[in-house]
Amino acid sequence: MVTPEKSSGSEHLRSVLIVEDDAFIRGLISEYLSKAGFAVTQASNAAEASRLIHLIDPDALVLDIDLGAGPSGIDLVKGLNLNSNEIGIVFLTNFSDPRFAGHETDSAKPNAAYLNKHMLDSPTVLLDALNAVLSETDVELYRFDKREDRPMAHLSYSQIQVLRLLADGKTNAQIAEIRDRSLGATESLITRTLSALGISQAGDLNARVMAAREFIMQINDPKRRD
Repeated sequence: MVTPEKSSGSEHLRSVLIVEDDAFIRGLISEYLSKAGFAVTQASNAAEASRLIHLIDPDALVLDIDLGAGPSGIDLVKGLNLNSNEIGIVFLTNFSDPRFAGHETDSAKPNAAYLNKHMLDSPTVLLDALNAVLSETDVELYRFDKREDRPMAHLSYSQIQVLRLLADGKTNAQIAEIRDRSLGATESLITRTLSALGISQAGDLNARVMAAREFIMQINDPKRRD
């Protein structure tokens, strides 16, 4: 467990910025980390977080990926300047891995911890992950985005991207245009993706609906559910 440090003869609390658009969850995390001995500041979106980062220079960020309208948590981390490289990063998100949000694994910060809210066995895991990124030790133990038991771990980034677009209701032609690929290559990728999910392609429309439903359920993203 991380404990307050002493600096120049006075108590110095490690500072952490919580970036979460859900006020209830943000409050729970903040209360928990405050009791654990951190100086906690909160932000509800990337713009507010960026301002606070420059203002308080936190030791670490605990942030969601989906922050509602505007830049995502990954966009925020990518935008940190070189002077912020020492900030510890803990992603705490509904997404099983960044691919579901349209990002490659390690696209933001390779030495960040990555926790899935739905795979946490205990709230102490968050504290341990925060400790790991601050001490730069054993961070790989807190990379849930690389766990073999995560949803759709066997799919490639391209297959995940296709599923995201199917879930958004895109046609084959639209998917091809978005991905800048030929229609034939796109249809082949969709076929391989459905096969990897074990979905029968006897009825194309039904197969697409099943694939979209599977994606929405497996990524644990309630904002996509009706």
